[in-house]
Amino acid sequence: MSDTDSIAPVEPAVCIDFKNPKAYLALAPTLALEQSIGVQFDWLPIAVAGLTRPPDARPDEDRGTRHRRLRAEYNDRDLRRYARVYGIELGELYRNPDVSLASMGLLWAKRGRHDAQRRYLQVVFERLFGGRLDVENSAAIASILAEVDVETVGWDAYVAGAGRRSFDATCAALRERGVFDVPAYLVAGDVFFGRQHLPMIRWLLDGKRGEPPL
Repeated sequence: MSDTDSIAPVEPAVCIDFKNPKAYLALAPTLALEQSIGVQFDWLPIAVAGLTRPPDARPDEDRGTRHRRLRAEYNDRDLRRYARVYGIELGELYRNPDVSLASMGLLWAKRGRHDAQRRYLQVVFERLFGGRLDVENSAAIASILAEVDVETVGWDAYVAGAGRRSFDATCAALRERGVFDVPAYLVAGDVFFGRQHLPMIRWLLDGKRGEPPL
């Protein structure tokens, strides 16, 4: 792969945004699926809108406003409930850092082994949500790449030019496929949003053996 190549999705693919807690919660079960049926997803970064903080309750809110607030509050509780089950920390759900460098790091990590990419994903998510990563610092991302055994010679030049172009091209290609949220799975010519579709994705990738999941 050259520095100037755009990263088109190769199915099966999974699209993530490092700042999005839904993508973080999908990491462990998706990696487990890879291991259990021997598939390798094409892990791709995309920039999507951050989560919206639930508004405070107001005595004069109309029905539509109240429903949107209750739905947002439920989503907040649901994310934290699953985070506790998975044993991960989410911290502030509504921060909106620029994760472009981490996204470029994922594209760069494709130069290494697939297990290095997996470890890169785990380390970035864990440290970002744990408040232990300056995600807007190029040197911090390079340090993680080195930690997971991905060569970093040329990283600074990549970030300054080809990396940004590749990330922008990847985002454009994924949006063309209809990706607007994360995690998004590209499987069998279709797009599945959310880790709740993993049983169906497993069935499709495993050759549709047995009964389809309900």
